Amino acid sequence: MFGVPIELVVGGLVLAGLGLLTALLLAERSSGRRAAQRRRHPLGAAVPAPRPPVQVTEPEGPLPFAEPGMRGRLFQYGGDGPGFPVDAPYAVIDVETTGFSPAAGDRIVEVAIARVDAHGRIEDEYATLVDPGRDVGPVFVHGISNTEVLGAPTFADIAGELLDRMDGAVVVAHNATFEERFLAAEFARMGLALPLNPALCSLWLARRTLQAPNHKLTTLARAAGLSTAGAHTALGDVRTVAALLPRMLAAHGEPLRYLTGLRRLPALDRGAPPRTRAVDLRAGTGGWLSAMMARLPMSAAEAREADGQRYLDALTLALADGRIVGGEAQQLARLAGSAGLGATQVASLHRRFLEHLRAAALEDAILTTGELRQLKTAASGLGLPDYFDDLRPTSPQDVLAARLR
Repeated sequence: MFGVPIELVVGGLVLAGLGLLTALLLAERSSGRRAAQRRRHPLGAAVPAPRPPVQVTEPEGPLPFAEPGMRGRLFQYGGDGPGFPVDAPYAVIDVETTGFSPAAGDRIVEVAIARVDAHGRIEDEYATLVDPGRDVGPVFVHGISNTEVLGAPTFADIAGELLDRMDGAVVVAHNATFEERFLAAEFARMGLALPLNPALCSLWLARRTLQAPNHKLTTLARAAGLSTAGAHTALGDVRTVAALLPRMLAAHGEPLRYLTGLRRLPALDRGAPPRTRAVDLRAGTGGWLSAMMARLPMSAAEAREADGQRYLDALTLALADGRIVGGEAQQLARLAGSAGLGATQVASLHRRFLEHLRAAALEDAILTTGELRQLKTAASGLGLPDYFDDLRPTSPQDVLAARLR
């Protein structure tokens, strides 16, 4: 009647009905989602948006050199430029990494830090392997395998230890912008913003004060007559910088100046046990254990009882024949490293072991010449040859007097 075919009318009605039905279904689904959200978040609380992943950024181009006055993400570098002296100890730090670029996913795999005074005396050391959350990278460079970092703390676990030692100190590192780049990236991953603090690049200072074919740490160590046994380990490099620092400061002559003073660093939880790398021991002139002790970090913390007991049990077996050989020393070094024991802790365990021997030898109030010889042999094996110098064999007169009492 209106000139429109009936087929078109019917088709249009069908399409309109399908569109209405689709709209109703979508509305019902949206309503159901909102109701579920209200059930999960009472009182109409808003659903929190997911946190975006932390993006690690770094400057374009080659790594800048830490010239005096330069400002980085964590540090303002001092030297002979403008500013004022900062009267503070030093915190010497070194890191080993999986590669060269944190923006490309490289991470810290080992870190060491030492509090050092202006005379180069080390007041405290801390060193640990770090689980990078990925493969360790070029093992031939840093000597750390994927197996060694299994069970090691993450950077977030040990960040409090680093900040505690950096706090109130001028941070020192060799080619410091490399260390700063990785430290800044790791702290950024934690969502932690740090105030700007003074720092010193020992590579800059070495170029100003030391004559050498080049200014790599191993070259500087050889020129200064220092040991290079721990080269390319974080702790070994920290000790080299600490030993060179007073010589370089003396050669520089004038106090270094900084554009920023010390600012308080955040206090984070501490106590995650460190894990030190397996040390490559050589007996040297002081014996196997002396070599082991020289490669362990200093630490004032007490050893956990279970770790200490495992070490003492292994030490008892090793000294059963009165001496410690290379394989036994390597086993003790592995136990100390896996438990994160420092040289101070191990020395305390050695004294504890010798005191147990003393108590056992004096239990019957008679000390024979043979028993005293065994005590002195054990003490010498632990690098403490004078430990029992206060003891004398029991004389026959003392034995008779004891029996009469």
